[in-house]
Amino acid sequence: MKGKPLILGHRGASHDAPENTCAAFSLAMEQQADGVELDVQLTADGRLCVIHDHTLDRTTSGLGPVGAKTMAELSVLSAGGWFDPGHSEEKVPELAEVLSLLPAGATVNVEIKNGPAWYGGIGTAVAEQLRMWKNKLSLIVSSFDHLVLEEVHRREPALCLGLLYEARLYDPVTYVQSLPYPVYSLHLWHGLVTAEIVRQAHLAGLRVFAYTVDEPEDASRLTEYGIDAIITNKPGEVRSMSGLCESPQR
Repeated sequence: MKGKPLILGHRGASHDAPENTCAAFSLAMEQQADGVELDVQLTADGRLCVIHDHTLDRTTSGLGPVGAKTMAELSVLSAGGWFDPGHSEEKVPELAEVLSLLPAGATVNVEIKNGPAWYGGIGTAVAEQLRMWKNKLSLIVSSFDHLVLEEVHRREPALCLGLLYEARLYDPVTYVQSLPYPVYSLHLWHGLVTAEIVRQAHLAGLRVFAYTVDEPEDASRLTEYGIDAIITNKPGEVRSMSGLCESPQR
């Protein structure tokens, strides 16, 4: 698993455009990212929308829980005006809308947001949605909810699963091996990544993805460790850093 790490735009190129919008995802690809990371939740009418927070307040012109709104109700909100008036026409996109604008071969890390708002059946909905895209895109489904990943696997066993965590697990590899489904990658906060974690993960056949990496020294350190993917708000800047300019070995 040696080679340059993949560069994934965290919620798109979210330093330069409003997060989790089509503008941010398109810009990430323009900045030569290998793909993007995005967040999905279920609307009141069972559609998969792309937004991070469980409430609308921070990143849209709306208020209240995301899951209380239909997709039609979300579609009239501004999802970019908070970032810059020039992005006021950006909307909360559906997952399919984002997937359709990405080029063939792009890596897409779909994070299922489950908790503190809980969405029954979201794992099944994600698996069924992604089934039609698996031949075009390189897909990974991740979540801090490790139970929902089992739901995804039951519905679509071919999908790669990423285990998100933000803790100092005693033995991540042993934990992964105890799960009733296969795990493709560990996804952890970059400050928790050590050379030993990467080494042990690779010995077990696991990839390691680090988030959210925006500083040159962190990107360099992780690259030296042999990290497999860097998730960053600044894909253009990270791509231009010394040692990360060449295309990665996939």
